[in-house]
Amino acid sequence: MRALLLLLLTATLSAAGLKVGDPAPAARPESMLQGEAVKEFKKGEIYVFECWASWCGPCVAAIPHLNDLHKKMGKKGVVITGVNVWESEKDPAAVERVKAFVKEQGAKMSYRVALGGKAFIKDWLEAAGVNGIPHAFIVKEGKLVWQGHPMQMNEELLGDIITGTYTPKPEKAAAPADPEQARNEAKLQALAEAMMRKDWAAAEKALPAAAAVLPAEERQDLIDSVGAQIALAKGDPSKIYAQMAKLAEEEADDAEAQNELAWELVTDPLFLKKPNFALAEKCALRAVALSKEKEGDKLDTLARLRWLQGRKAEAVQLQEKAVAAATDSEMKGILQQTLDALKKGELPPAEKLADEDR
Repeated sequence: MRALLLLLLTATLSAAGLKVGDPAPAARPESMLQGEAVKEFKKGEIYVFECWASWCGPCVAAIPHLNDLHKKMGKKGVVITGVNVWESEKDPAAVERVKAFVKEQGAKMSYRVALGGKAFIKDWLEAAGVNGIPHAFIVKEGKLVWQGHPMQMNEELLGDIITGTYTPKPEKAAAPADPEQARNEAKLQALAEAMMRKDWAAAEKALPAAAAVLPAEERQDLIDSVGAQIALAKGDPSKIYAQMAKLAEEEADDAEAQNELAWELVTDPLFLKKPNFALAEKCALRAVALSKEKEGDKLDTLARLRWLQGRKAEAVQLQEKAVAAATDSEMKGILQQTLDALKKGELPPAEKLADEDR
């Protein structure tokens, strides 16, 4: 539940930090929400990775500008990908919020959109010492040629990069923030540091002041999301369970969303300290029914739940169905390993099942 903390985080810039002129990092966004993934940097094209979040006011304000550049410059070889950062980290509710946001934008956000993932955040944002969004990176022929606020990108800049007439300027230190901005950043940073230290008392104290810094329409989201995370860390999952139950009803016809929620409920160690198997069962059964019992990962989640509920024979039967239903050889192998363990009377640790394999 760290989705709302990007503005709070200060990355450490090492002497070998990412800068203009360096080869572009190999990391790519973890998954696409819209459009094709950038797998390689093609000659004659330039690539923009614009880091944003749906809760970030300046990020949302930049969307029309990016969309306009996409429409005007896309045919000239400019490939724009909006990379949502810090809203996808094992947080099904956050992922669903991002999907809903992009869907709502429709033609107003017609460029490619992706979820960032830890590797992208580390190799791009953190490596460049970036401590705020929105932030854009421009790559040409495998090298970083520009980075900065996306509103600073324009047709002239992109045109010069395409033609090779743009000369990168030495990066300068950022101008000092004005006093009010500095005070606001200090309030946000106080919350971030408390969260990272797992000092929950300090985090609770810092949360109201940090929330007050945000636009009015975003304050309650921060209070609800971070407040629920703090409560969970202190042993009370009730707030997060309430949020997940609400999301489950909102996405009642989405098999993937139901399965993601159920999987988190039956695998997250914090949830398993005070499990909510009733909610997990509702979501898992929905996922299996919506997928017509033909998708192995959905059956696998339900099998794990049944095992945790003590219904071990049923769990084995469901896992056998999961293996039979799997069409991907890698997934089938993973599900078979789980089945073998269950038949030996063991439930394999969930951490051995990589998220990207589900």
